[in-house]
Amino acid sequence: MKKLFIPIIMLLLVAAGCKDNDTNEVDVETYTLCDSVYIETEYGNGYSHFNVSLDLPVTENKTLYQSIIHWMLSDDTEDHVAYLETQKKGFFEEDGSEPRSEYEENYTLTEQTDTYVTYINEGYIYTGGAHAMPWYNGTTFSKLDGSIVGYDLFEDPERLIGMIAKNMEEQYFAKYAEEDGFLEFEEITLLPDNEPWIETDCVVFCYQPNEVAPYADGMPLCKIALTDLEPYLSEKGKSFLNTTLP
Repeated sequence: MKKLFIPIIMLLLVAAGCKDNDTNEVDVETYTLCDSVYIETEYGNGYSHFNVSLDLPVTENKTLYQSIIHWMLSDDTEDHVAYLETQKKGFFEEDGSEPRSEYEENYTLTEQTDTYVTYINEGYIYTGGAHAMPWYNGTTFSKLDGSIVGYDLFEDPERLIGMIAKNMEEQYFAKYAEEDGFLEFEEITLLPDNEPWIETDCVVFCYQPNEVAPYADGMPLCKIALTDLEPYLSEKGKSFLNTTLP
């Protein structure tokens, strides 16, 4: 009987470890709301569209769940059905009250490790005029405490502006200048309004339309390797990223 004691203990420890990992694992259940309203005005007629898709988190980590849901919806609710119905109603009554108006938005889980999960939020709104207004940004959530991990990874984020500008010019403006007719790159002197996010071995920085370049230049984006960012990390950043790196 004594010979079985150690193997049984080991099995229990392994089972406990698996349970902890399962607690932090995030699966998704996609909820989609697509609707349209036919509108006639003195200037024309057509459908107004409202389309939203959410990768709702499915996890035993309650703090992480609440953080992601509140980011998608608002701090006041976790009821995605009621929230989206209210958003849809408001759109059709206000911005989407003209023919051929459109609202499109997607929240997609793109990556996760043992310590974080990253979502991408992208979409656009069109209510007439020359073009739609798009957006694209990511958000990284810590599985350790559910918090959003962004600029607080760095001791002094302002010190990153020069590095961001250099990588933005090389990875974005120079790359697409000839094929898309981009305007000449202008000096970047400010950080993106949106928090950066983590992807595998890098941090992503993205500017929205008109933030540092004309609308026609799109949404300038660059990725900077974690190894290049090490000298700029805060104590939180060093602790967090040490747990994410292999």
